[in-house]
Amino acid sequence: MLASVDEIQGQVFDYIIIGGETTGLVLASRLSENPSTSVLVLEAGGAHIDDDVLLVPQRRWLYLGNAEYDWGFKTETQHHAKDRIFAWSRGKGLGGSSAINHLLWNKPARQHIEAWGALGNDGWTWEKFQTYSKKSERFVKPDHDTDVLTYDATLHGEHGAVVTSFPPVISNLEGDFRKAMEAHNIPTIQDLFSGESRGTSPSLSTLDPSTHHRAYATNMYYQPIAGRTNLKVLVNAYVTDIITMEVNGLIAATGVRFVKSGDTYMANVAGEVCLTAGAIMSPKILEMSGIGDPAVLERAGIEVKLELPGVGMNVQEHLYSGVTFELTDHFVGEQEVNTFDSLATNPGLQQELHACGKGSLNLNSVDIAFVALADISPELNAKVIAALQSEEKDAGLAAQYKIQAEHLREKVPSLEIILGPGPAKPPPQGWDASKKHISLCFATNCPLSRGTIHVTSKDSLAIDPHVFENNFDLEIMVELVKFCRKLAQTSPLKGEGEGRLKEIHPGPDCQDDAAIAEWVRNNVTTTFHTASSCSMLPKELNGVVDPQLKVWDTHNIRVADLSVIPLHVGSHTQSVAYALAEQAADVIKAHKEK
Repeated sequence: MLASVDEIQGQVFDYIIIGGETTGLVLASRLSENPSTSVLVLEAGGAHIDDDVLLVPQRRWLYLGNAEYDWGFKTETQHHAKDRIFAWSRGKGLGGSSAINHLLWNKPARQHIEAWGALGNDGWTWEKFQTYSKKSERFVKPDHDTDVLTYDATLHGEHGAVVTSFPPVISNLEGDFRKAMEAHNIPTIQDLFSGESRGTSPSLSTLDPSTHHRAYATNMYYQPIAGRTNLKVLVNAYVTDIITMEVNGLIAATGVRFVKSGDTYMANVAGEVCLTAGAIMSPKILEMSGIGDPAVLERAGIEVKLELPGVGMNVQEHLYSGVTFELTDHFVGEQEVNTFDSLATNPGLQQELHACGKGSLNLNSVDIAFVALADISPELNAKVIAALQSEEKDAGLAAQYKIQAEHLREKVPSLEIILGPGPAKPPPQGWDASKKHISLCFATNCPLSRGTIHVTSKDSLAIDPHVFENNFDLEIMVELVKFCRKLAQTSPLKGEGEGRLKEIHPGPDCQDDAAIAEWVRNNVTTTFHTASSCSMLPKELNGVVDPQLKVWDTHNIRVADLSVIPLHVGSHTQSVAYALAEQAADVIKAHKEK
């Protein structure tokens, strides 16, 4: 049950978890398995338990941009992207962004996980990632469209917390999409969870097929164990800083300061403070606690407690856009193409259909192709490799670029193309109920640009992802637009005669590379996969945490969320967050047993 402030005051906890988000609730569940261990979770947002706004999938218009559910962060002006300010949505409340994400569940290539170990982090291997990913997952086999929804059950967890399944409604364009990709030498693979992810395969969603509800950290990890008397979860409790003192030359956390209902309180810790506030807020809380780059802290008027320049550095983000087409033929053979358009034209009917597993609220993207840059542009691939080998940079970035160059040479997937059953953005003339749209969405998953997230005062935060600061990130997206257009003109996706895909965005007037680049700068957005702001790297490479996720030069402060990933992965990040948290829980437990 949720706690009150009165239950927290005067108490000393073995563990204080800052952030009841995706990874925080995993840690809370695992660390509280021992009834003699006391655990406190402080969550800045609300509880939102059993809230249909979140449970019913695809209702993002109800929560994105809504201050009750979304932090609604904004970036600094992005000078390489037409001076735009980007919306940086993040889940606000228990479950964090697992409560508001697009539900997709897939995994990176083996090489992306092995890169973490290669950057100085023993114990972070593909084999362990697979073990912990299975521990988090409860896969439900499909009973429909089994010719399309392929899988290898041995690669999935059967008894984990998070229910994964294929959506009950699919677009019915998947077969044509796969054959078109094969025509461009992109193979169809049965299940990308093997670690060999280059190719097209169906992606799972975090959907419970017994209820057609979202499966997320709150209802999968927290609610089943909410009655544990040794676990206290306090919501609407905004942590301002970690209280520390120096012990034997290292920094030790003694408690946490937080604000609830306008009043400031303290919670005391005997064991460890675990930061799980996410890639945006975890570096902020460290800096507010006096841990970070002295120049940043001094400008913000914060006393320096621990000099750690890597805090808030090395920020990496997946970038996303899509080429949108109007469907001139709504059928594939005798099957009607399903799209999200009806959510805009008849949301009431879709709500009625949801409970029986039908309609657009039960639709999701299924087919995702993870591809290498060499698959779509060998020439640009060679240029990027040469640049990464010759560019001057600091030692930390040099180590990352060396691995990224190796991945480009080895055709490790760094890009993705998604068959999106709807418009990537609203049609220029609004919705016509008689029309349907699909998009060939695309993303760059292994960016070369590096951003920053820093406090600028005790009340403000500057999120600067440095979008397209490295121009190759833009050039790659231009090539993705060209490839998606080529794909749309490839049979059988093209359809008969003049084709069934009428491009409406960016449209036929946008043709040469300069025009496409201009369109990309105006339309690119985030996938909300921010990572690496508290990177797990050696201290001399601007690392923030060691391989045990402990903040360098501290006794008992750990970070366990996507901010610790030292080099971004070529997949969506939900499964990565859960696996990382499961491994972190075992790391913390092993330390206590010593």
